[in-house]
Amino acid sequence: MRVSALDGRAIDVRRRWMPWKPQLHDVDAGFVDLTDGADDPIGFVVMIVLGLVASLVLAIILPFAVLASELLLVLVLLVPLIVLARIFWMLPWVIEVSNGDTVLGIQKVRGWRDSSERIREIAAAYERGQDPFGSVPR
Repeated sequence: MRVSALDGRAIDVRRRWMPWKPQLHDVDAGFVDLTDGADDPIGFVVMIVLGLVASLVLAIILPFAVLASELLLVLVLLVPLIVLARIFWMLPWVIEVSNGDTVLGIQKVRGWRDSSERIREIAAAYERGQDPFGSVPR
């Protein structure tokens, strides 16, 4: 739910389905330039060696990829159970309040209805100009 605070900020109040927040990681692959150096015989040999090393790495990484796919299959089977546990009061919902990339507050509430009610309360507080997380350290 997106609300507008009195100071003009757009505040997003929502549930997180997973207890963790997905992270984006920056990967800098600019440290290796494989297109350089194959102009002479030494460069050709280096490229052959790099090809063999890449083949060995692939032979090591491939089993881990299969393991990861099995883990993904287990997650696909477990996620519906986790959602059912959250809906039926066993696991709390994580309510996150943010302004763009800045997280203003996080609260855990058990039950779908109670979390919906708390989302509406938080949104109404921001619309009135109040900070429902004012006493909570960020």
